[in-house]
Amino acid sequence: AHVTRFAVVAEDVLELGDARNLDVDLQRYVEVYGGSVTVLDANRAVVARAGAGAGGREVEETIDAALAGRASTPPPTVWPWDADPAVIGSPVGRDAQVLGAVVLVAPTESVAAAVTRWLGLLAAGALLVLLLTVFGVVAPFVGWVMRPVHDLGTAARRLASGDLTSRAHEMGPPELRELAGTFNTMADNVETSQRQQRELVADAAHQLGNPLTALRLRVENLAAAGAEGEQVRRAVEEADRLNALVGSLLDLSQVGSGAADVVPVDVAAEAAHRCEMWEPVFPSLRLSLPGPAVARATPGLVDLVLDTALDNAAKFAPGAVVEVSVGTDSDEVVLAVRDHGPGLPEDEVAKAGSRFFRGRLHQNVGGTGLGLAIVRARLHDVGGRLVVAAADGGGLVVEARIPAAGLTSATRGSSGEHRGAAGSAR
Repeated sequence: AHVTRFAVVAEDVLELGDARNLDVDLQRYVEVYGGSVTVLDANRAVVARAGAGAGGREVEETIDAALAGRASTPPPTVWPWDADPAVIGSPVGRDAQVLGAVVLVAPTESVAAAVTRWLGLLAAGALLVLLLTVFGVVAPFVGWVMRPVHDLGTAARRLASGDLTSRAHEMGPPELRELAGTFNTMADNVETSQRQQRELVADAAHQLGNPLTALRLRVENLAAAGAEGEQVRRAVEEADRLNALVGSLLDLSQVGSGAADVVPVDVAAEAAHRCEMWEPVFPSLRLSLPGPAVARATPGLVDLVLDTALDNAAKFAPGAVVEVSVGTDSDEVVLAVRDHGPGLPEDEVAKAGSRFFRGRLHQNVGGTGLGLAIVRARLHDVGGRLVVAAADGGGLVVEARIPAAGLTSATRGSSGEHRGAAGSAR
């Protein structure tokens, strides 16, 4: 519209030659809109101009088209990334006679900035709508669906780790509520089965205890009545062995029957105290203990580990040097008992700690074969583990790895050797 108006005004200027009014109009336009406006005659001579003159191929082509009587096409859409100005031309003339041309060079920075602002506002609005949709609709819906899944996964992990009281909350979509209900039914059945097994073993142990005691008394009465001493002695030993086996079975039946009463235990201090009790049994009992090494364990667990491991060392490696050490490994406190005895054949080491396992070289040595099995189960109750391995140079290493309780002091191994008279295991 501005170019057309300037073309109409320029007709009189080109015919009469007075460009003063036109100069004022052009100057006022440039002051308001910027850019430049140029009026040329038919010989391409500048008649009037406002603003910095612009050149270039596009301007020359626009002038040629205008002097040929062709008006410029409307300028294209301005995008934020376009930096070139818009060039518009119009012929000046009457009827079919072309007297000159008007060329307007309009800057596009302000238009591009306005487009950018509008696009930014539209993008911000779209983002706001998206966020409101995501956090107001999608997120609550996904949470409603996924929360029961996470709860079910947590309950399954707890059940797999031995927590038979673990149950899932029945919430969320109907399908997930049905799945949680099925899981809870399964957990109920598992807990019932475990309880029944423990009760069966405990009842059997109790029921066997009374007749075994009566049998032992009758055998002793036979001895008092003059029966053959060697046969009576063997019968008493077998009765004692059966009593020990029944007692071990009773202990084993109680493992996992309830949540373990876990408390902080200074393994090093407990081990030092217990080894004092065992010192007279071994010709050489060596200790390597750090400062405080605190683990999360049940009261008496350290005593159980040492009593079992040292009793085995006394029975299966009599007269050998025995080493007891306490250390830390990552997030575990490690209580290790190593003997320098004959050890076990390579194919039997992995079986050590299994229920009723007895090495083929030790079939005639007293015991129930349940000691390490009970230790393994008690360690499992507190999140620990039992490791049995062949020692370098011979012998066997029994390690009780117990979860550490916070930070433990660095091992300041003050090792000493305690010697005492050899004796039988207690």
